[in-house]
Amino acid sequence: MNSALPQKSLTPLRGLAIIALLHVAFALLTWAFAAAAGSPFVLWFSDTPLLLGAVLTLLLLMGIVWDGTLVSLGLVTETLWKRIRNGRAPPLSVEKLHEKRFFTCGPGPIVLLLATSLAILGTSNITLLNLELLGSTTRWRDPLFWEIEGALLQRIAGISIDTASWDRLYHSAWGIELIAAFALVVIGRGSRIVLRYCVTMILLFYLGRLLGVLNPVMGPGFFRPDVFAYLEGSVTAEAMRVVAQVMASRPEDALHSGGILLGGVSAMPSLHVAMVAVTAYWLSRAARWTLFFTVPWVLLVWASTVVLGWHYVVDGAGGLALAAVSVVLAVRLLNIADGPA
Repeated sequence: MNSALPQKSLTPLRGLAIIALLHVAFALLTWAFAAAAGSPFVLWFSDTPLLLGAVLTLLLLMGIVWDGTLVSLGLVTETLWKRIRNGRAPPLSVEKLHEKRFFTCGPGPIVLLLATSLAILGTSNITLLNLELLGSTTRWRDPLFWEIEGALLQRIAGISIDTASWDRLYHSAWGIELIAAFALVVIGRGSRIVLRYCVTMILLFYLGRLLGVLNPVMGPGFFRPDVFAYLEGSVTAEAMRVVAQVMASRPEDALHSGGILLGGVSAMPSLHVAMVAVTAYWLSRAARWTLFFTVPWVLLVWASTVVLGWHYVVDGAGGLALAAVSVVLAVRLLNIADGPA
């Protein structure tokens, strides 16, 4: 697949319009389901400003640090090279590094990433829908998944596990995700590939959470906490207690927890694994050498979800499949939006 979009689709306004239309379409679908089930639906969660502010602040800070480092490197290289090589042009200079800077990509990528964050947070309405249905219509599927993987998970539990290291890996996924998105902007140079990444992520989270409604899976750590007793005292153990409280709440009460905490109820497919897999894919489309870093990242994140009891092994496989489907759908959708070349 060609990662470049036709020139007419590269303007920030056009990219923002595509993301907005996609979000509105999914939001209307979610609202219709919520109305039919009698679950609450909101367009703006109490912590929405917090999320958007954090994403914007971190992107700007990374941009300032990255661009400042490149400018400093260029200045130092120019100065040293002139002294050593009698004024000959240096291999690195402020001008040559200009095209590698973040802010030279323009505001488009930042706008697209903020709009995508807002759209993804909107999928928390599907969590409220799931809670409503679990209270009356559907049941957890964990007994089936445990029957398949229980022996393996019990064997893993018998191994000496450094939960602190796995905690850091698992809970840093969102921070690393934002760093990876920043890298995609810098390497991919602007809005072209970022738009495909953003559309893929929106499809991923809406489709993944809708699948979770059809196939609600609690997760092994919730289903058999006795097997995962080694997590006691860890960050994961405390996080699971908070999530368990949300899962046991009425949707109207869970709504007050905010959209970020309502990240998801069902473990199948694993959006944690799917998210990093999608990011790894689009980074590889921008620069194939990134696979040396992203493939181990994806595998380690997948392993962390199992070791910490958040997911069954098959949840991660489902996440990879969902990531692949989301990429294909995103490319086809954007090709349709572009029209004839």
